[in-house]
Amino acid sequence: MQEAFALLGHDIRLDILVALLDNWVAAYTEPIPYAELMDAVEVEDSGKFNYHLGKLRGAYVQQVEDGYVPTAAATALYRAVVAHQPGREANRTQFDVDSECPSCDAELVGTHERGFLSVDCTSCEDWIGFSYPFPKNGFANRSDDEIVRAAHSRCKHHLAAARSGQCPFCTATTTIELQKDAIAEGDDPAVEITCNSCSFHVGSRILFPLLLETRVTTVLSNAAIDVEQYEWELPDPTTCITSRDPLRIQIRVHGDKDTATVVIDNCLNVCSAGTIDDGQG
Repeated sequence: MQEAFALLGHDIRLDILVALLDNWVAAYTEPIPYAELMDAVEVEDSGKFNYHLGKLRGAYVQQVEDGYVPTAAATALYRAVVAHQPGREANRTQFDVDSECPSCDAELVGTHERGFLSVDCTSCEDWIGFSYPFPKNGFANRSDDEIVRAAHSRCKHHLAAARSGQCPFCTATTTIELQKDAIAEGDDPAVEITCNSCSFHVGSRILFPLLLETRVTTVLSNAAIDVEQYEWELPDPTTCITSRDPLRIQIRVHGDKDTATVVIDNCLNVCSAGTIDDGQG
């Protein structure tokens, strides 16, 4: 990791990457010929230019038949820098949230600090709150409500990818841990999903990683549960273990019409989903 950062430790190398990324269109990016790239960087000493270009080859720059193109690593780095530009502050650090605390019904407050968008209750300490990384770029042209919904949607999509076994940032495999003691007691268990390679680590309630699974959203909707609302606004689920070998966990969510039931395994894979008439269940 130290070597990857060290490769970028010079203005000329950064200028080379910016020039290569100027007309980036993924795998269809047109190569920039050597002379044209050197002119774009405004370096007249070919020896100096070759030295710094050579440092970038392989990791961030690839030489092809007609010149040079940026690698996927270079584009990922560029996106991260654009999203978190040093010295550029978000235009809001506190904003209104159109939602109530699930524990005490008080109005929630949103904050943005250290790059994290958080939603908390200032009236009680019973609800753990919501917090997820949200780059400053996300504030542009969005209202307070749109910011919170964008952060919530971003987290939901990342959790869905991580649940499938792929880190949403580095694509490495993920590990899922379930709070099995809470499941045994019929409570709403916590779930932790961790990347096996990078720093991605998210904790949530058991339903949140499932909210983009079609079978889950279908049965929730059939039970008259709004799947577009915030995760913390969903009815509290109850859980039970229906099989220990292999492990099967049933999740029940009571809606206005019926009760949605979802059976998952220890990796949060959906085994079955359906609804039960509340009058019978």
